[in-house]
Amino acid sequence: MVRTSLANLYAVAAFAAFAVCACKQPVESEPPSEKKDPAVDVSLSPRALAGAKLATGKVQRVPRRSSLTVAGSVDFVPNRVARIGPQISGRVASVPVAPGQLVGRGAVVVTLDSVDIGRARADFLQAKSQLLLAESEVAREDRLIDAGASSERAQQSARTSRDLAKVGLSAASDRLRTLGASGGQGSSGFSLVSPIEGKVLEVKARLGQPVGPTDTLIVVGETSQVWLAVDIYERDLSHVHQGDDVLATAVAYPDRTFEGKVDQLASVVDAERRVLEARIVLKNPDGALRPGMTATARVLAVPEAGAPLVISVPRGALQTIDGQPFVFIDLGAGKFALRAVERGAELEQGVEIKQGLTGDETIVTEGSFILKSEVLRSQMGSND
Repeated sequence: MVRTSLANLYAVAAFAAFAVCACKQPVESEPPSEKKDPAVDVSLSPRALAGAKLATGKVQRVPRRSSLTVAGSVDFVPNRVARIGPQISGRVASVPVAPGQLVGRGAVVVTLDSVDIGRARADFLQAKSQLLLAESEVAREDRLIDAGASSERAQQSARTSRDLAKVGLSAASDRLRTLGASGGQGSSGFSLVSPIEGKVLEVKARLGQPVGPTDTLIVVGETSQVWLAVDIYERDLSHVHQGDDVLATAVAYPDRTFEGKVDQLASVVDAERRVLEARIVLKNPDGALRPGMTATARVLAVPEAGAPLVISVPRGALQTIDGQPFVFIDLGAGKFALRAVERGAELEQGVEIKQGLTGDETIVTEGSFILKSEVLRSQMGSND
């Protein structure tokens, strides 16, 4: 009986196995994936390529230029700034300007009240009246002489009085002009005007504030150009010349470059510090550089004839992955190759590439961070 039961069990198991094999359908194999070109690191569809808005360009070869890095402080160009204040004591009556306001030459920036101005105007009006009286006396004497009713001595005396009155009026007018005021009806008020066209940079005047000849009330300046005063050490003097190009950066704008030129070199070396003062004029079209800022400048020597050429790429073309700098080579049709490079010195318009490029490649100059993101994303996917 045991043998019969085992036989039945084997039969059932064999039937079940047969049924499973009969019911199982063959699995359809996945289509083979397209083989990836090992020379291509990033491939963008036409739509993605249009959305990326990449810029490309040929690698540049430029002459190597020696440079010297110096630091200094930004200041106004003297003939482009005016510090406006009174020449006499007074009190602020009104301040019709505000910081940042553009003003023309001759624009009123402050009005003041001054007792001295009142007295000077009174003296001017008195001198003017005396001149009118003296001229009338001369005219009267001339008529009397014609009528034979006066003497030449009286006529000469009248003319002398008139000449003295003219001198007095001129002196009173000059005094008013020196004080920064003009003639009027004896009023003690007068206006301070801007001697240049520019922007109001500082307003120190306050209504009712007593002021004197040593006070600066308004600063008006034109800051499309600024000075950068630097010290050149004696050992570096041979590397700096008047007219050399300059690229400067400010602490406030580390990612921005300001262009300029060496404008002047001092004639005498400081005997104690062994430095020569140099003046650099920087372009500042939007007024970003402000007097008092600290800036670092690279003075670029004029390239010598026959100087060796080096490969240069824009700073925006370089991307770093795991500490290694790369550029992206444009292979066309939305395909890009990642190329490791060795960067060299900072150049005036880019970065020197010492190894990794031959100089004939077309590279991505703007927007390469998008391609870098694609590379990192694919690397993360391959590690899953």
